[in-house]
Amino acid sequence: MIIESDVSASPNLIPTMLHFASVLGPAWSLVLFTLEEHWKMPYSPAFVRAVQRGQIEIRFLPPATELTRSHHVSDFLTRPWIWEHIESAHRVLVFQLDSIICSNSLYTIEAFFEYDFIGAPIDPQYGAGYNGGLSLRNPKLFVAIAKESDFRQSADHEFEDQWFYTEAVKRGAVLPTQLVAREFSVETIYHDRPLGYHQPQRWQRDKMKEVMDWCLEVGMLVGRRAV
Repeated sequence: MIIESDVSASPNLIPTMLHFASVLGPAWSLVLFTLEEHWKMPYSPAFVRAVQRGQIEIRFLPPATELTRSHHVSDFLTRPWIWEHIESAHRVLVFQLDSIICSNSLYTIEAFFEYDFIGAPIDPQYGAGYNGGLSLRNPKLFVAIAKESDFRQSADHEFEDQWFYTEAVKRGAVLPTQLVAREFSVETIYHDRPLGYHQPQRWQRDKMKEVMDWCLEVGMLVGRRAV
């Protein structure tokens, strides 16, 4: 699942989605949530074919959904709407345009299905839990949290991923160790040869040679930064 309110403003959306579709394989379907008012089918024949065969699906966000700042994204993701639309899935891979999975990896996404929530572990100086920019989630748990708890009443968390982590711990969710989470994805804490990365140019700039040697696809992310 990827959420981009304005496809025309995201030039690397199509190659990134096609890359994820290729590495994930035909058993996976990708869902793009976007605003209908901004939607126009891309010219890319590869993208059109993926839509026609059902591997990529386009769904529309509620009109006037605002996602231009990180707090907008957190507010939207902590409401039930998005999770109710994907609740029937066993697990959902959430990705953003500043994340990538590596075709070199010996791991698969399915290898992490036992966990209710997993993403790159967050360095303690920035908080706790797992980064949501590239994360695998149990939508049934997330819709329950969104319905039962109120992010807007929480004074402890600014970001949706850390809030969901805290709520998941309270509910006894199955969560990975930091080592397993590092094998899944790298953001603020470095690890050799993970399955994927989130914002490596921002957080791992001193390790970019090692990152690029392992995961050439990281080059698709150049210039992407968090809002």
